[in-house]
Amino acid sequence: MSAHRRLLGWLEDQLLNPRSMSSSLLFCLGVLPFLLIFLGLHALALSRPDARALYHPGMLVALQAVVGVLALVLAGIASYCWPRRRDERACRWLPQATVTPTVMVLVGLGIAYGLKDTPVGLMVLVTLLLARALFGLQPLKPALYIAAAMVLGAEAAQRVGLMAYAPLILAPVYDGTPMAPWWALWTRAVFDASMVSCAAVVFFMFGALARRRRELEHLVRTDMLTGLANRRTFMSQLEIESHRHARTKRPFCLVMCDIDHFKKINDTWGHPAGDAVLVELGRVLRSTTRRQIDTAARIGGEEFAVLLPETDLVQAQHVASMMSQGVRSQIFEFDGQQFHVTQSVGIAEADGGDGDGAFRVADDNLYEAKRAGRDRIVASLARQA
Repeated sequence: MSAHRRLLGWLEDQLLNPRSMSSSLLFCLGVLPFLLIFLGLHALALSRPDARALYHPGMLVALQAVVGVLALVLAGIASYCWPRRRDERACRWLPQATVTPTVMVLVGLGIAYGLKDTPVGLMVLVTLLLARALFGLQPLKPALYIAAAMVLGAEAAQRVGLMAYAPLILAPVYDGTPMAPWWALWTRAVFDASMVSCAAVVFFMFGALARRRRELEHLVRTDMLTGLANRRTFMSQLEIESHRHARTKRPFCLVMCDIDHFKKINDTWGHPAGDAVLVELGRVLRSTTRRQIDTAARIGGEEFAVLLPETDLVQAQHVASMMSQGVRSQIFEFDGQQFHVTQSVGIAEADGGDGDGAFRVADDNLYEAKRAGRDRIVASLARQA
């Protein structure tokens, strides 16, 4: 597996199974670029008289100090988390210590620049989205409450005239005229960084969830021990093939098989030995059937079934013979002793699109094979009544 795939797999694992150390590390690494952008823009503004004239004297320096302290704090947390990133133990204080000051500073930046008409608000939303993805809702609640209080408090203070809107700047960024060159640079840098980050987080989250959904769908359709289809999947495919057969009249066969004297294997050698036999039978069925055409399934206990589209009775008997030979030739060893197993097989070729009838006939043929001495194949046409 490539390093890129391993990294994506690790990130998905953190998203779907959050842990304090690794999630805090990822949050710090995700937010630090935002802070560095502001530190760089503020430093550039302080060095340019035309840009510095757009800000209230002294406030920009104070804000630069606050952002710088937060960047150092997050860098320190990241350094603390890096060697402990694989630690599974929960550290309850760490997520809140990471998220709460970050949200407070970014919301403060948004209020200082103006949340309603600058891209700082988008950056705050991206940060909250990242925190929600990495930590869940519970550690995020204090930060959300504080952010809401800060925004509502600023709105109230502005309404009663205690604080101006966007108190950091002397004039609106957007006033209906072409933006000052500095604001054109500032808004582009902040907006582009926010949009790229937002798109990356959203696309990654949806991609991870889509992959997890496919995994869950596979688990629903699959027998966990053998990796074959389960009974539900097999019966659904049987219904589809029955309709196709009724429409096209093309042949299809059902093969039912199970291990002879399976209870004796479990009683003599133990359930691990029985599971090993079932796993081996699953491997044999996969190796002797056509991928993406045939359907091999474990339908219960030691009983297996195979659906063979476009296959007549003679061809199905040949496939079943290879299956039985594959099982018969396998040597199992437990507690220093070896043993072999055999299987009995019942086959039915469907008639008139009656898949359920073919299933019953194949099952009857399976038991006929057992009554006739086991380790044999009984096949017949499932004629409609």
